Amino acid sequence: MKALLKLTVLIVPISFILMFFLLLTDDTPYPGADYDVFDMPQFQLKNLQDNELIFNSDIQGDYIVNIWASWCITCRIEHPYLMNLSKQGMPIIGLNYKDERRDAIDWLEKYGNPYETVIHDLKGTLALDMGVTGAPETFLVNNGEIVAHYQGEINPSIWADVFMPVIDDREMF
Repeated sequence: MKALLKLTVLIVPISFILMFFLLLTDDTPYPGADYDVFDMPQFQLKNLQDNELIFNSDIQGDYIVNIWASWCITCRIEHPYLMNLSKQGMPIIGLNYKDERRDAIDWLEKYGNPYETVIHDLKGTLALDMGVTGAPETFLVNNGEIVAHYQGEINPSIWADVFMPVIDDREMF
């Protein structure tokens, strides 16, 4: 019994020290970045503006999918950067996530629309299939494959460090 107690007293502190060492030496600069490659899920949802059906086959080539909502405060913070990317010719598809149609339309009218198309995902089904945990999140799609994913606000640093290396490597856009 005494040997077990001595062993426990020794193992517990060493375990904590090892855990903190591993966490502090993690060299991942952006923990929200994910580079797993998988196919863009099949979907059939409505366009936010005109209520027409959109299928995944309607969207081709290389593009960004940005998950956003009118209720999302961080989406408002990242929005000017998305407007800038759009003005530079970057194709951005908006996925309006668990949002009322009228609220989303009003939000775009107030702040501007950087999106070529806005998919209205009221129930979050497509977002769930993509692995979304909240808004905002951004996906880089290359010919039907998701090649990069970032959870959180994108800004110039995130764009340069997370997305541009993949874009350059795959010779996209």
